[in-house]
Amino acid sequence: MTHIHPKPKNDAEFLEVMAEIIFISGFRWELVHSRWPRIRKAFHNFDIDKVANESLENLTRKEGMIKNKPKIKAIIENAKMCRDIIKKHKSTSDWIKAIQKNNRKDPLFNPTVREEMRKFAKIGHKTSRWMAYVVTRDKSLLDDD
Repeated sequence: MTHIHPKPKNDAEFLEVMAEIIFISGFRWELVHSRWPRIRKAFHNFDIDKVANESLENLTRKEGMIKNKPKIKAIIENAKMCRDIIKKHKSTSDWIKAIQKNNRKDPLFNPTVREEMRKFAKIGHKTSRWMAYVVTRDKSLLDDD
């Protein structure tokens, strides 16, 4: 079963989509989906500041959490990165728009959305394609390089 994420409407949804992609990578989708309401609650509904200030130890003790420390740690680190992006660009969606604008202006010297997604922890070659597609709905970003 394929799950199509809606395009994030705000910063918390951006982090939530990324977290779900991180958890699904390497796990059965059904397992992640069945635990998602409890995972969302453990991650404070993906409030960026709260997740960025959360501890790995506390999150691994939460009921219903998938206790994969590297994935949980990555989500905390990605929340910190989102917080920095928001300080600079006001929102993750404004940041995405700036990436697209700069890349259109000068594609040789400016990264694509996919390339920028790879800077996040646990977002690699394949998951960056999906993340970039979800935040832009540009199907060309799904193409393999």
